[in-house]
Amino acid sequence: MIENTLIEEIINRCYDGWVKNLGLLDPYDRGRESDGTFKADDKSTPEVNEAWKTGKSPKKKETQKKKDIK
Repeated sequence: MIENTLIEEIINRCYDGWVKNLGLLDPYDRGRESDGTFKADDKSTPEVNEAWKTGKSPKKKETQKKKDIK
C-alpha cells in the first residue's frame, strides 16, 4: 500500500539512520548501485571507502603459507 511512496522513503531513511547510529551494520556488507551491481571506491576521497556501507573496508586476513610435504 505504501510501496513507492514518500512515506516508504521516509521510513527507510529513518530505519537506515538508526541502524547506522546503533552500529548494527554488517562491516562486510558491500554497497550496491541502483541496478544491483557493486559500488566502486571513489579515489578522490581517501578517508571514506564508498564500496562498503560502513565507509571502511574490512581488514585483510593473513594467509598461512603452505608447507611442502615430501
